[in-house]
Amino acid sequence: MTGEEMERAIEFLLQGQANHQVRLDKLAAQVAEIGRVVQLQAETQTEFIQVVTRHIEAQGEINASLRAAVSRTDELNASLRTAVSRTDERLDRLEILVERYIEGRGGQT
Repeated sequence: MTGEEMERAIEFLLQGQANHQVRLDKLAAQVAEIGRVVQLQAETQTEFIQVVTRHIEAQGEINASLRAAVSRTDELNASLRTAVSRTDERLDRLEILVERYIEGRGGQT
């Protein structure tokens, strides 16, 4: 191999090395960008999980409050039914008394 051929071979190898270095630099930049995007997605997912967790916990508290309210409403309805039943009984007794009173007067008003 002559000196000129040797220089061309070395130039070819150096050019190839330079091309590889440029491509390697581009790949390194792409890998860095992918890493940044993955990190951002991980942070976003973590925030999302925290929001969903807080929502689920709040929903549990709301459900507990609703169950307590329904229970209290059931208790109040039972008390109301009892009061209505007593009122009905008293009205029945009053009706009987009024009918007896009217019958005792001979049906005169």
